[in-house]
Amino acid sequence: MSVNPGIIEKDIGQLLKLPVAPRDDWYEVMGGAGLKDIDRKRFNTAVESFAGGSYESAFKRFSRLSAKGSAISQYHLGLMYLKGLGVLQDFCRAHLWLNMASSRGHKKARVQLEKLTNRMSAQQVADAQKLARAWAAQNRKSR
Repeated sequence: MSVNPGIIEKDIGQLLKLPVAPRDDWYEVMGGAGLKDIDRKRFNTAVESFAGGSYESAFKRFSRLSAKGSAISQYHLGLMYLKGLGVLQDFCRAHLWLNMASSRGHKKARVQLEKLTNRMSAQQVADAQKLARAWAAQNRKSR
């Protein structure tokens, strides 16, 4: 099954066009809200890694922030899984992260989640939801 590549091209394209020069305001530029200053700095570093093509580094950084509940980081993980940037392409994991971000009010995540869900089979969506529940339960235990 394939996903229409136009689904997220705009968002990924915006990230890929970002200058690699350090900025203190990536968090605000990318629409983030609600994290502590130290986490904003970590998010900024993750975006810089992504924009510079260091997808593995960006993935690790977004993952750490996602575990803390950062919707914008969860959204970026969803995009990375959807496109296979720094990770193997995985629509179930893309769904998981877009769903998590959407549940925290991230509007772009909600739009991408709806588009992705419409292209997935019912079984794939069920698997993604099961994965999300397992991740949420594990994350609650580790806090």
